Parts: sequence; structure tokens; C-alpha cells
Amino acid sequence: MHRLPRRVLGAYAFAEGTGFVHHWYVKRRARRSEAPQHAPADEEYGRRFLSLARCDGSQGDFDSLACARFLRHAFFGTPCEALSREVVHRWLRSHLGGLGEAEDAISSLEAALGPFAPSMRGVVAPPAFVFGEGWVEAWYKPLLLRWFLEGQRYVARRRLQRQGFVETRADAAGLPQLSFWEREGDANEEGGDPSEPPLVVLHGYGRGLASPLFEWMIPSLNRRRVIIVDCQWLMVTRVPVRGDLAKTPTVRQISAAVAAYLAKRPGLEVDILAHSFGTAVASALVREMEARKSNGEPVTVRRTVLMDPMCFIPGISKQAQLLRRTPQDVAMELLAESTNGPAPTMWEVLQNVVKKPEPCVDELDQEAAAVERRKWIIFQTYFFNYFIFRDLVYCWVNSRALHGPEYLDRGLLRQMNQQGRLLTILAETDTMIPASQLYKELSADGVKSAGVMWLPTVGHGACQHRLDVVDRIRSFLTS
Repeated sequence: MHRLPRRVLGAYAFAEGTGFVHHWYVKRRARRSEAPQHAPADEEYGRRFLSLARCDGSQGDFDSLACARFLRHAFFGTPCEALSREVVHRWLRSHLGGLGEAEDAISSLEAALGPFAPSMRGVVAPPAFVFGEGWVEAWYKPLLLRWFLEGQRYVARRRLQRQGFVETRADAAGLPQLSFWEREGDANEEGGDPSEPPLVVLHGYGRGLASPLFEWMIPSLNRRRVIIVDCQWLMVTRVPVRGDLAKTPTVRQISAAVAAYLAKRPGLEVDILAHSFGTAVASALVREMEARKSNGEPVTVRRTVLMDPMCFIPGISKQAQLLRRTPQDVAMELLAESTNGPAPTMWEVLQNVVKKPEPCVDELDQEAAAVERRKWIIFQTYFFNYFIFRDLVYCWVNSRALHGPEYLDRGLLRQMNQQGRLLTILAETDTMIPASQLYKELSADGVKSAGVMWLPTVGHGACQHRLDVVDRIRSFLTS
């Protein structure tokens, strides 16, 4: 009787050790791998880069505070006054491509923000965010966590099958881990409008099909025709068995595969619902489908819903710093900006990580709202740091595989917003995006704007748990 527990524990210890060694090997190989090949930044992207980041001093909509924050985050917390002209110039060239454009841009920045620091020649330049050149730093996740998440995914797949979804793998597109779960709906089925276009759903990084987005939000929308894009590798604890992270699909590959899948039905019109990382794919998909439409493939996007969007240029540097800076450093900065409170104690961190803040809160007075904001900031900063920002695939995708010109909005989504075809849902204390800045800009986009749904006090991911969000999305898509 005593031998069985020893054998079980021994087998588990061996499996855990094997998993740790495999994770270390994949991470070591990823650090030596080259980033996926990307096309250089084109002229249009370079022209819009600083303008949409509100860092173009020659434009009337220049925002010095937003620009200073954008640069500080791009250099992982280094203040603008500590950056030399050479350092900023080198960083701009990596994003703008052309030398002449970088010269004009840095002159505009210097005129707007003030003189840069003295030359730093001979001194090691501070690290900066550059697409495709990030450091891959990840922490091992125990097998028990992986088994738990894989079990949740298995249950989620069975639930989709019971709801009438049929899975189709994208093997023809060369992406075997990409699949489409589609439900056409039945003419005799109660609820939903049979004339509505299909709803294409793009999930973020985390629990995949087991997230609240699919557990209750999509069923609550009462749509008959739904197409779920299942990116199986965008799941916590997933590590490539063969150890080659360089083969992880890029945003451009995902959007091209989705567009090709939809193009099999000429004349199709679709709605898009995307959350977090899925909004990056949604942005690339909208542009891909517009390009295909001009080439004679009439598949159009009717309306788009973006929740916690990561596809707007002002947010890219804020996302990048989360992979590099310590949670203590990020938390202190965010708390100082939102609540002007002290640094969190270790006991306060443990309390808020173990007990997630309430995503569905009523209207609060000023003091209670400040307490709630503090809880959300601490929870996101520390919880996401371990489970998301230090997860191996997430680090690779965000440090090496993402390329701004492929997915960042160049004005097409803003145009949809002006036409009343875009709904953006923002959470006030979202640690991944400059929510307040985006709320201000998107709310001012023309008289036809569908506007922005603002969720006070709560943070990233809270929108997936709220009934008021479901009601707003349903009314927007059926209007």
C-alpha cells in the first residue's frame, strides 16, 4: 500500500522534471531563433505612426502628455528627458523605416517635447521596444495547471458540439492548429434573426475556448450563425512539442486564413466580435477583406465590436513594457496615475491576486471607486505577469512575431467608427492599453459614431462577465 503513493509521486516528479527541461529547451532555442520575416514599414504606416500616437508636433491634435507617456513606455520606463537624440533617432528608424522620415519626425518631437539629453556615445543605450527584437523571458508553469486548463478546453469543445457547432481545421492554409467552429443555425430554431449575417468571433490569449467569452457571452447574444476562430496555441501553458516557436502563426497568417475561409461564400456579409489579442487579428482581417473586395472577392464587414482593443497605435508601447518591467515598477506607476496611492504591500498583493476583484460593480462614490481601481490594478499587474506576460508563447508572439504594419489600425477602424459601424468597449484600469486616451479620441470621431462603452473602475477582461456589455453589443449588432 505504501509503494503505490511513492510510485505515483515518483512518476509525477519525473513528468514535471521532463516538462521543465522541455520548457527550458524551447525557451533557449527561441532566444537563438530569428524573428519571422516581415515586410519593412511602408510609407503610409510611417506617415501615420507618430500622428496616431499623438506625437506629431506639427499636427493640431498633438498631446504632449500622451506623447511623453508613449515614449516613456517605449523605453521601458526611461523618462523622455533622459533620452539622447541618437537613441530616439535609432528607435524611430526601426518603426518608420526611412531615414528622411525619421529625421523629420525627431525634429518634430524635439520641438514639441523639448531638447533631448546630451549625446550618449560610448554609453550603453537604454533598451527600447522594437518589433521583432524583444527578449524572450518566460516562467515554467506546473503540469497540474496545464492539465486543469486542457480539461477545461475539452469540456468547452464538448459544449460547442452540443450547441450545434462543427469544427473545420485550416490544414489547407498550412495552419494545422487553427480551426473554425461554425454553426449555421436551424430555420426552426427559436430565437435569433435568421437574416442576420454570421458573427465571426476572435478570442484573446488565455483560456481559449474555455474563456467566459464562449461559456456564456456568445450564447447570450442569441445569434444563430456563429463562426469561432480557434487559435489553439493562444492558450496559457501551451508549449510546442517540437520546440520551434518560430513556426507560431503570425497575425498576418491568421487573418489571411480567416479571409480565405470566408471567401468561399461570395457575397457574404459578416459581423466581427474580438477580444484582446483577437482585436489585432480583427484589425488585420478588416484590412485584408477590404483588399480582397477591391480585387473582386465580395465579402464585406458590416459591423465590428472590439473589447479591450490592442490594435491602436497609442497602446503598443504600453503593451511592450509589460514584458520587460517588473510588476512592482508597473504597479507603482499605474497607482500613482490613477489613485495617487502608496506602493502595495505583499499582503495586499496576495489578497488581490487570490481574490479577483468584482467585474460587475454598481456606481460607486469617489472613495469606493478609488479602492476598486487599486484592487484591479494590483490584480492585473501581478496575476497577468505570471500567467500571461511570462508565458512562453505569449512572450514569443509579442516580442518577436508581432509587426505593427501588419495589424495596427491606420484609420480604417476609425472610419468605421465615424460611420457608426464600430463599437469599442474600454475598461478604465486596463493595464495593457491607454484606455482614457482611446476613449477620448474614439468618442470624438464624428456625429455618427457608435461611440465607446466605458466600464469605470474595472480592468482587462471584465467585459466578458458583464450583462450590460452583452446588452450593448446585442443592440449594436441588431440596430
